Amino acid sequence: MKLLNIDANAKTIKGQAKGYMTAVLYLAPFKSAGINVCPMAELAGCWRGCLNTAGRGGISKGSVKFAPYGIELPDNAIQNCRIKRTRFYAEDRDGFMAQLTHEIYLFVRKAERKDLTPVVRLNGTSDIQWERIPVDSSAGRDSCTIFDLFQDLQFYDYTKIYKRFNRDLPRNYHLSLSYSQANEKYAKQCQYMHSEYGINLIKVYRDKETLAEARMFLEECRVNVIDGDAHDLRFLDKPNSIVTLKAKGSARRDRSGFVLDN
Repeated sequence: MKLLNIDANAKTIKGQAKGYMTAVLYLAPFKSAGINVCPMAELAGCWRGCLNTAGRGGISKGSVKFAPYGIELPDNAIQNCRIKRTRFYAEDRDGFMAQLTHEIYLFVRKAERKDLTPVVRLNGTSDIQWERIPVDSSAGRDSCTIFDLFQDLQFYDYTKIYKRFNRDLPRNYHLSLSYSQANEKYAKQCQYMHSEYGINLIKVYRDKETLAEARMFLEECRVNVIDGDAHDLRFLDKPNSIVTLKAKGSARRDRSGFVLDN
């Protein structure tokens, strides 16, 4: 079972036009594999509208669904693989990290052969604080993270854990903060991090009309607005920006406040 997905979706492959090759780790989000890999999902209201069910991940035979750990999912090979990866992460952390390290090494070599710059996104459909995950748990205080092993490799992620920005992150790890109005306190904290520290906010809008109106309003307010659907290379974004996305998959029906209507 492979862990990394290499430029196999429509969005990340757009990065090749800019000279990058992207590897993404897709796990089973929230509690859908029996372990919560998205600790802010309930507060931010994003677990039902997660892009986990966008594209091929949302296809199943007819209306067939399954819920091995209580969260209903489309019954397909993609969801089953994501659950297996997540169980691997939960049950054999050192084995998981060893395989992840090996696959990243092979990925870097592959990108270099194609004369592309390799970049890695570890939270494709999760929100794990990788800066706190040791590669080898037996090393104790001397343990290093994946960012230490690949210091010349650019990593990036979207996150809803705003407290991550209060600590020193690895220099090769770029985070963007995912916005939601599902919880007033959460929304205010996101706005504070953006206005006070220039943290980029990711905002998801329901449809192209809502998205166009929002972009026009933000630009009139002289906010630096970035089209997040143009590519996935968030580490290239200027600080103090709003990154706008159009809802995909089940997110188009989300009414929690995660997907915005204005």
